[in-house]
Amino acid sequence: MGRDWTKPLSETDMEELICVFKSMPTYNEGGWVTSNDVLALCHGMEYHRTSEELALYKAYWDKAFDGIISIDNYKKVIEATHNSAKWTKTLAEGCDKDGNGFISQEEFGHLMKMVVVNERKVEPIPWEEFLAEADTDHDGRVSIVECTNWLDNHLNG
Repeated sequence: MGRDWTKPLSETDMEELICVFKSMPTYNEGGWVTSNDVLALCHGMEYHRTSEELALYKAYWDKAFDGIISIDNYKKVIEATHNSAKWTKTLAEGCDKDGNGFISQEEFGHLMKMVVVNERKVEPIPWEEFLAEADTDHDGRVSIVECTNWLDNHLNG
């Protein structure tokens, strides 16, 4: 049957998911696992996805966090599951690989893959279209805030 991911998680659910996280083969006292545990982690969470989706999740952690899933980032992602604004902010921040506060063309490509795998109603768009729509201050780049606003508008508007 599995966990009902359409409903918000209770404190007990979150505690169970933290136990699952800590049971992963690569878990260490530093409070993290490697992205090699994505399949086992999703299975343990009863979060059923296709092999293609799991590969995209692994690629997200590989690219955004150098293959490291910290318990803090894991909790952020899980807690954001039922809060669209929090999820889009978490996603945009995670895709800002270089941490400069802006989404580059390369980072956007990865962001778009994650959006499409999680929001099947969304069609990927080219970088140029994203830049034209999201760059609201017209400085030629897209900040995390602009990206989050763009995601919110496209996913909820």
